[in-house]
Amino acid sequence: MKLLSLSSTNPKFKTINFKSGLNIVAGIQLSDSEKETYNGVGKSFSLSLLHYLFGASFKAKNQSDKKILEFLKGYGTFTLDFEVNGKPHRIDKNFKDTHYYIDNKKVVKTNVKTELTKLIVGSKVLPNISFKNVFNSFARRYGGSFYTEANQQQGMPSTDFHQNLVNFWLLGLNTDLVLEKKRINERLKKLSDLRKEIESFETTLENSNIKDLKDELSKVKSERDAFIIAENYDQFEAKADALTEEINSKRTEKQRLISTLSTKSEALRQAKSVDIDLNKVAKVYNEAEFFFKEEIKQRLEDAKSFHLNLMTNRVNRFKSEIEELNDRIAVLESEIIPLEKSRDLILKDLSSKGALDEFNSINERIKTIEGQISDLDKYSTLIESFKEDEASLELESAKLKIEATEYLAGASTHLDKVENMYRSLVKQFYENHGGSLQVTLARDAKYLYDLDIHVPRDKSQGVNEVKIFCYDLLLYQLNPELLGFVAHDGCIFSEMDPRQKSTIFKVALELINKSGLQYFINIGQASLEEILDDSNKLNVLTKNEKQQIEESIRLKLFDKDPDSWLLGYNFG
Repeated sequence: MKLLSLSSTNPKFKTINFKSGLNIVAGIQLSDSEKETYNGVGKSFSLSLLHYLFGASFKAKNQSDKKILEFLKGYGTFTLDFEVNGKPHRIDKNFKDTHYYIDNKKVVKTNVKTELTKLIVGSKVLPNISFKNVFNSFARRYGGSFYTEANQQQGMPSTDFHQNLVNFWLLGLNTDLVLEKKRINERLKKLSDLRKEIESFETTLENSNIKDLKDELSKVKSERDAFIIAENYDQFEAKADALTEEINSKRTEKQRLISTLSTKSEALRQAKSVDIDLNKVAKVYNEAEFFFKEEIKQRLEDAKSFHLNLMTNRVNRFKSEIEELNDRIAVLESEIIPLEKSRDLILKDLSSKGALDEFNSINERIKTIEGQISDLDKYSTLIESFKEDEASLELESAKLKIEATEYLAGASTHLDKVENMYRSLVKQFYENHGGSLQVTLARDAKYLYDLDIHVPRDKSQGVNEVKIFCYDLLLYQLNPELLGFVAHDGCIFSEMDPRQKSTIFKVALELINKSGLQYFINIGQASLEEILDDSNKLNVLTKNEKQQIEESIRLKLFDKDPDSWLLGYNFG
């Protein structure tokens, strides 16, 4: 990809005409007033605009973003011209609308990422990596986490999985194992959450051993069976007992029929779902490079026909049996109701109401205990099932860890090459050390690999910015055909000494002249003067390189009044 121009229908906008190689937007101070500054004239915003035209979003909760968006809605239409593989393309965006125009085709916001991925990087990237991920990796925006750590180009926390995945891929690692690890982790988390939920619900039951509950159930049933309501009502009691026994017998039979009905219904459901797809069978054989003869295919057709007839007969039989079971259950229900009414009348006639309440409370306790036993049995079965699945996934994870260890050992030559490329970049900034770039197996294997990018004393902001620059240029060298473009915001110079600043341009120019890189950067006057200063002994640039830098300034923005700023207005 090569940028050509960034323009607007608003006449106050300062058009940027890009060229091959180095492109600089410079902030220049014309005013003698110490209160005036070239900060805020639009240097950084020129890079931000590229991101917005390539589909980046404004953060709804960020007051600065909200203010910028409101201003842009009334500004006019912006146009970004660029080319891919020598073919020109164009993006038009008016921020009062939610849609974009890509090559004069209206594209809704939600489809911009897909369209740009297909247009610019296409099949060069993995299915789960987009143009936005690539552009963020080679064109760091100002603000947020973009300049915090070298591998946080997406502006996400260092633990973000997708950000790590993009870095691993750009470093040339096989990401299949990384994605498989994520799949296992997600399944383990879901199982763990389900198990905890079940265990949490289980604690709402009495904290009793299931065997203790069964012992109590047996004891309470014995008490109920031996319970006497009133001694002088033997005749009524005997009749009530007989009715109770008959009722219980019919209830037991009803419960047995309901259980049989459930089994038959499940069998019917499974019978309906069974099918044989000959095309799938044939496909399996074709993939194994076997071929069916016609007579074998015919036999498969006959087998399928026979199987379907068999399934139809089974379905019909199950339906008939289910209908019969429902009828028998209905008959039992109709028989139980009058028996219960007769027994209730007898019990009502018993004079000892307190004894009857006690008898009922015993029955209620029996029901409660039986329910607890049933729930504990069910939850225990579920938890054991979850534990088995978790153990299986943990075994998969352990195997994957071994595979990842073997992969890193096999990729050591490539990783050494990558580290040496990184070190050669760092050594151009520091004489005594080249830093390190290590990919190791993560201790907890959460992301499978750990990426450690290091330059001694990188806790210093200036050194950290050198580390960021070297890492970005390393990724470009590893993927020169992916985008062919790198950009940095001028904040990268904030804590650098003059030698480091001039070295940035020296390294960039060498890559530009060697590989055709298009490099876009904005810079303030103080830093620009430092890198062009002939009297500075720490400056590493040659006279020709300084001239090339001066000739690469595509736009100068001045502090004196808003008319000479990028957008031509002061909306801050």
